[in-house]
Amino acid sequence: MSNQSRRDFLKNLTLGGIAVFTDDWFKLVVETKLATGGKQLPALPGEKVDPKADQIRAFWNSAEGSFQLCLNGTIYDEAPEFDDDDYEYEEFDEDGFERDEDESDAEYEARREQAREEWDDDLYYERKKNERNHEFDWCRRSCPGAQAVPYLHDVLNALEEAGQTNGDDYSEVGAIEFYDGACPGNDTYVAATAPDYETLAALQCALNALEWNCRVVIVEPNPSDKV
Repeated sequence: MSNQSRRDFLKNLTLGGIAVFTDDWFKLVVETKLATGGKQLPALPGEKVDPKADQIRAFWNSAEGSFQLCLNGTIYDEAPEFDDDDYEYEEFDEDGFERDEDESDAEYEARREQAREEWDDDLYYERKKNERNHEFDWCRRSCPGAQAVPYLHDVLNALEEAGQTNGDDYSEVGAIEFYDGACPGNDTYVAATAPDYETLAALQCALNALEWNCRVVIVEPNPSDKV
């Protein structure tokens, strides 16, 4: 759908028989965008921000031409430091070596030293694998960008259950897109994006209508919204 058809569709959506996206709402979105240079979204009169509320934070990516969305964090957050103590590793079995009858002391020590070196190599690669898995799991499941994906899926599901959407049509309403893998061979990128300011405003409006304790915050606005 084009932006215009998306807006026409939004105008027809209701929650409990009440239109959520109205002409007045669209007018307020335009006015707020112009007044703040795309840095702030429309707020309800007298609305107070709950410091314990969830936040969907938006960061404009000029290269991609969209906002990347994060839940309660930023796109600059890094994985917690890998703690090797969280893992258990088998120790080298010193008692597992018995000298053969025809084996000299030197041969026995050389055989045991070779076994220890092989054990050290295996331990090194096992630790490196755990470190890679630690970073991989954080990127796919725990980083703020990845955390936003299931959260926003829950929002869309709640809208469908409330009768506000018509199945897959919501993939165009608000134009939130989900990604699982940046490219073939790189599946660490899990993210949700929004193409424009209006989408973020629509998301906040839907959250308000659902009475979810969540704020959409524009951290890095689209520079073109200043015009």
